[in-house]
Amino acid sequence: MTVYFFTKGGMESGSSRQRAFLIAEKLNEIGQKAIVYQPLRKERGLIKKIINFVSFFGKIKKNDILYLQRTIYNRKLLILIICYKLTFRRKIIFDFDDAIYFQHRLRTKILTKIADIVIVGSHSLRDWALKINKNVYIIPTSVDHKLYEKYDALKRPPNDKVVIGWIGNGRDHYKNLALLEPVFECLIADGFDFKFRLIGALKDKRIYELFEGIKNLDIEIVDSLDWSNPENMPKTIQYFDIGLMPLIDDEWHRGKCAFKAIEYMACGVPVVISAVGENNYLVQDGINGFLTVSENDWVEKIKRIIQGDPSFCKKIKLNGKKTILEKYSFEANTGKIKKIIEDLAIL
Repeated sequence: MTVYFFTKGGMESGSSRQRAFLIAEKLNEIGQKAIVYQPLRKERGLIKKIINFVSFFGKIKKNDILYLQRTIYNRKLLILIICYKLTFRRKIIFDFDDAIYFQHRLRTKILTKIADIVIVGSHSLRDWALKINKNVYIIPTSVDHKLYEKYDALKRPPNDKVVIGWIGNGRDHYKNLALLEPVFECLIADGFDFKFRLIGALKDKRIYELFEGIKNLDIEIVDSLDWSNPENMPKTIQYFDIGLMPLIDDEWHRGKCAFKAIEYMACGVPVVISAVGENNYLVQDGINGFLTVSENDWVEKIKRIIQGDPSFCKKIKLNGKKTILEKYSFEANTGKIKKIIEDLAIL
């Protein structure tokens, strides 16, 4: 039995990289054959796409499984998958890690309905999916513990100045990043000397203007990394002293899978994050990180890390790493996915 992954994008896409490419790689390592197919990336022209789709589907055997990773964006592919499912009755797993039903409600509902299994990345997404399909599992977006352990912030020399960091797709997070403006202004006014390192601005002028407008802020902006290389994220994060994940409290952000914070914690970086959605399941405030509900919270909890007793801060870092290893790593979750696949195969 083979699992065929259909992806939203390539390795440069965070969700496809963590929830398809690397999952397939880990499944193969533990004896479950998995192949990743990217139907949107090479073919040009409708006729050629259809020929390639049909040719590929022809290779799929009765007991094989289609694993659809967020494949709602291509209408033609979606129609073909629905027809294929209805005609050949192949088993389907549908995986998504954002509240994509706000972007394409009907398409998301259709795939959720026809899927034999739905896998989601957060409790909020599970609650939505359960209204349509009773076979829903939460598998958090995970990291390779061994890889992130290689770039453990606890093992590097201390920075000359406290580095507060953020990493991600800045264009998609401008409103979230704007939450930090008054926080940084308060910290600077209170005499705290730190550098803000923002990774992933993608040359967005709004982001440059937002932070360069903060008087006396020491800021380093990196527009992009080679996102297709999984090693580049922990290699960068290891130099943070504090990792931030601000989120506006709305339905879209409640569906987020807390992946930024997961990456920070995997590298032994203490986190200060908004108490929104899945963040509340990941972090126990004051034990393995810090949750915030107000501007004052942000300021005080960042100060607590900067001024904190070294032994207390080390405990926070170690507890964070332990949380990731036990619940948010490939080591913890690949076996769970394999079990879901095996159970589906015998139905």
